[in-house]
Amino acid sequence: MTMMDHVLRFRFLLTISVACSYSVIVAAPPEIIVQTDCVIKENDSGEIVDIDLSDRTLSESLITALTKLPKLSVLRLRRTSISDEQLGRFITLKLRMIDLRNTNITDDGLVHLAKMKSLVDIQLEKSKVTDIGIQRLSGLNLKSFNANYCTSISNRSLAVLAAMPSMEQIQLDYTKINDAGMALLTTASRLTRLRIRGVDITGAGLAHIAQLKNLSRLNLRDTSLDDAGLAVIAALPAIDWLDISECRLATPDGLGQLKKASTLTYLDLWETKTNDDVLATFGGLTKLKFLNLKATYVTDNSLPVLLKLKQLAELNVAGTQLTDTSFLALGKIPSLKKLNVANTDIGFDTIDSLIESRGDLEVIEFEN
Repeated sequence: MTMMDHVLRFRFLLTISVACSYSVIVAAPPEIIVQTDCVIKENDSGEIVDIDLSDRTLSESLITALTKLPKLSVLRLRRTSISDEQLGRFITLKLRMIDLRNTNITDDGLVHLAKMKSLVDIQLEKSKVTDIGIQRLSGLNLKSFNANYCTSISNRSLAVLAAMPSMEQIQLDYTKINDAGMALLTTASRLTRLRIRGVDITGAGLAHIAQLKNLSRLNLRDTSLDDAGLAVIAALPAIDWLDISECRLATPDGLGQLKKASTLTYLDLWETKTNDDVLATFGGLTKLKFLNLKATYVTDNSLPVLLKLKQLAELNVAGTQLTDTSFLALGKIPSLKKLNVANTDIGFDTIDSLIESRGDLEVIEFEN
């Protein structure tokens, strides 16, 4: 071999080496995962990091394939047949979030979740878990937890969740938590979102969240919320999103206290005792972008204050006593993009006229 042959061979090997060093081999997802037609997300290297198998059939071979995804951090198994035993197959993964809503997972399954120390978000809505299972999660450092409609859960579970220093979001709709349990939240200083619809919570319990300076989102729909509780809510410094629909114990005087919650951008008052006198106090809630007044006692007399809400993007006045006059006036709010007038006396011709003049405005005329 001549000197020139050596030089050419060296250049060839160098070219191959450089090409290999810059090439990226992206492995295709396992065929059995592709066949499920599920939603997947990959990182820059083409590795699956997020997979949504909701409503899909889970086979043993599919579960095996999932356990071999080293970068998987989000696993969504809503409305699947996942069992407690199968859940144990995932303990080798570094999952950050697992969605087990509408499954038959029981306390036995939570034994496996307790071993997944990387978890920060667990979704167990409408599963079969109880306080016993939730207590097994005490060694985790969760940020978000959902056990809506797990009707056996009580204050014992709330104690476990509130003790987690990183906890930011708690959802416990239609559980057995009560005013006594709310006292446990005083230490949850990082809590930003609390959803506890359909529970027996009054002002006595809500008094304990007054010191939660980061609480920005509160859903108390269909609870025993009273005027004392509304006073607490109105004073929350960061409150931005509030749903108190179907809270029928709150009086107009109590509802009027919300005028102090000037940080609100979302307010749901559906089926409350909200009337014109209440709305008359809301002129300062100028940050509101969403307002639901469905099935309240609002009439055309509330039009002046509604017209002051210059950032309003969505307004629901279904089932109220507003007439054509108010409807046409509200339609002129430039920021308004969605207006629900179902079950009102507003005429079809009036609705058609506004739709023609405001092509960017969605008007809902009927509801199921």
